[in-house]
Amino acid sequence: MAYKVVTTGFMGRPANTQYEDEGLKAIGTSVQTVSAKTEDEYIAQVKDADAILGGGFALNARVIGSLEKCKVISTAGVGVDRIDLDAATEKGILVTNVPDVFIEEVSVHAFMLILACAKKTIPLDRCVREGRWREWRQYAHPMPRVVGDTLGLVAFGNIPRLVAKKAQGFDMKVLAWDPFVSDEAFAKAGVERVTELADLFRRSDFVSAHLPLNPDTKGLLSYEYFSVMKPTGYFINTGRGPTHNEADLIRALQEKKLAGAGLDVMEVEPTAPDNPLHKMDNVVLMPHSASVSDWADIERHRRVGQEVAAILQGKMPRNIVNRAVLEKVSLVKG
Repeated sequence: MAYKVVTTGFMGRPANTQYEDEGLKAIGTSVQTVSAKTEDEYIAQVKDADAILGGGFALNARVIGSLEKCKVISTAGVGVDRIDLDAATEKGILVTNVPDVFIEEVSVHAFMLILACAKKTIPLDRCVREGRWREWRQYAHPMPRVVGDTLGLVAFGNIPRLVAKKAQGFDMKVLAWDPFVSDEAFAKAGVERVTELADLFRRSDFVSAHLPLNPDTKGLLSYEYFSVMKPTGYFINTGRGPTHNEADLIRALQEKKLAGAGLDVMEVEPTAPDNPLHKMDNVVLMPHSASVSDWADIERHRRVGQEVAAILQGKMPRNIVNRAVLEKVSLVKG
């Protein structure tokens, strides 16, 4: 049986589906790249697809409602905020992602931002490159030790649990807030559970955010929390940019409520040229690159092909985001 598996390019880049195609070998098909400038054009080209891979267009309720026989929507990332999960579930379409592929990559990146902020990596590098060697001491305070400091984790899923392990290697005290995780998980990790988010921000030398983006988390991290941080504290975000209110963060930084920030994700990406964060020496900015490594960039795409192939053969994939859909879809294990 011939299957139609489609994708588009993303952010103006053409789609390269070499590794997805490797994963699809089991069903003897490969990915078709569609080219569309409007949502209507996109719908016309994907409505008869058996599977859709995330790309340049959001899989909203209108797009999903137009699909005639689609069984799976698959993304090579963790976030699924561009997919209407309710619409997919109503339609009987499985949504898969790859949350386990690059959890180490993101946890390493988060800890890199902690160290880069603490040890003033960016401004001190510039001092050397720009011939300002003797000016480095203006950036030397605060200069946290990191060892023995307190790290607060906002959410306690797979990635922050790995960040916790790295922090414990630095003899850091680790706190975490997550109302959806069991007490046993905190105890097993040797991490103190904090039930009030403001308390976590107040007590931590570093706050590392790892929230998914959904209606409950959008803008959750606001001035209410930034304003109670230690003036020597740092805010790190490698989760989703819109989970922190950027205007509130900028205000808190300008008011010196905290010492700085390390952001892999921003509220609006790419950032506007006049974004005040660009001019702040105490802020480290990265282009949403935390998940990148040579290995992960291959494995994440190969996994997408494998997940799609499994579902189109009636088999259970490794990860289903909208598990309620299993009430409508019957899959076999293995």
